[in-house]
Amino acid sequence: MKTNQLKVKEGRTELTLVHNGENLTFIYPCFGPDTYANVNDLIEEAKLERPTMSQTASLVHAAFNSDDKYSTEIKELLKKRWLWTFTGILYVPNEGAYIQDKPRIKDRMPFIEKSELVKKLEQNDHSVRFVPFGFKTESMKPSELAKNKFVVGLAGEEGAEKLAEISDKFKNDPFLWGFKSVDETITRVSALGSYWGSVRGLLVDGYDHGYYRGGYAFGYAPKNSTGNKPLKKKLY
Repeated sequence: MKTNQLKVKEGRTELTLVHNGENLTFIYPCFGPDTYANVNDLIEEAKLERPTMSQTASLVHAAFNSDDKYSTEIKELLKKRWLWTFTGILYVPNEGAYIQDKPRIKDRMPFIEKSELVKKLEQNDHSVRFVPFGFKTESMKPSELAKNKFVVGLAGEEGAEKLAEISDKFKNDPFLWGFKSVDETITRVSALGSYWGSVRGLLVDGYDHGYYRGGYAFGYAPKNSTGNKPLKKKLY
């Protein structure tokens, strides 16, 4: 007789919010703390999708506009640690920043090739953007953050506006960490966190190697994985 084994499927906590006019469902709990590459692997092993900077901005924005234990945890992660966002950056001398959502990982870092990105740009692939040098970095007003070309490149126009709204909830001005110029081609990861001053302010990070083990990320469910199931938690 053929062995008849149980197939067990337990419930999961789903955090649903509006992103670019559509529902986006993140799965709780988050992954981490660990390096960018290790958190990337954990999300993929769970058969979830890696969130971009734009999607993470929507998650954090929803948390700052909600009052529940999940939102509180997201805000605490942002204040005490940081959230990896899977939007990679390739800084090129005398040009600027090539930005790619969900790049491949090689040797524990995003693997981004300029020639490949240029082709994608020519094909109007929205997963790739280019921002020439000349954008402001470091401390700035929330209104400046919303219009900063590099931040818009990372998060999109809606995402940049959401980041500005989040940053306005801190006492310090937001801080953009990135390169104004480079002498050689450099690859970096992106993240969201806060920085220490006399008080904290929102940190939009486009400077990180991704090697520190203090980062977290929430995976999100592919569109076809939730079907019409009732959601356990609606953040926003």
